[in-house]
Amino acid sequence: MKKSNKTVKAVTKKTDKKIVSGVLLDDERSVCRFFFEECAPIFEYIIRVVFNQQVEKDELISEYYLYLKEKNWHKLRQFNHRCQLKTWISVTATRFFIKKRTELIKNESSEHLITEQITEDYDTFSEEDITNLLNGLKERYRFVIQKLILEDREPQKVAEEMGVTVDNLYNIKRRALLQLAGIVKKEVIYAEYERKNIIL
Repeated sequence: MKKSNKTVKAVTKKTDKKIVSGVLLDDERSVCRFFFEECAPIFEYIIRVVFNQQVEKDELISEYYLYLKEKNWHKLRQFNHRCQLKTWISVTATRFFIKKRTELIKNESSEHLITEQITEDYDTFSEEDITNLLNGLKERYRFVIQKLILEDREPQKVAEEMGVTVDNLYNIKRRALLQLAGIVKKEVIYAEYERKNIIL
């Protein structure tokens, strides 16, 4: 026997209230499951339509999560259950990212440029040199570069392992890339200087 629309709506409303409560309590398991798994299709659609595939899904979800969290979850507390939570997420997220489109693409492109530059410069070094370069980073930065870039681990898994939120993880990653880029550039300049002196 099929459930009536009224029953389905009641169950959905109860589920949505439970999810909202978990998010408001900053329960990491609830946050990860809802945003990174259940809402994944919503963000994949936004990436395709709004950003033309120019940003990463985890980065987008982190940005939206921070937006909802502002002013003690002010925006999320405005959700009144007149529609499904996912519908509300879809509408508010799309509006938010249309406004943030230029800024996010710029940030994402900058990070890619840094990563590409580091990758290009890596060709100058041996495996031992690369290990030494990574050892020049703070322990936390080295761990993030190792897991996210070299091992290509899932951000949410790395965040859990470090005991931080995914949005904090991305901030650490950006700082780690900037520090690594600076170290690599110095080593490249020094190697070039040594090469010229040998030739001379």
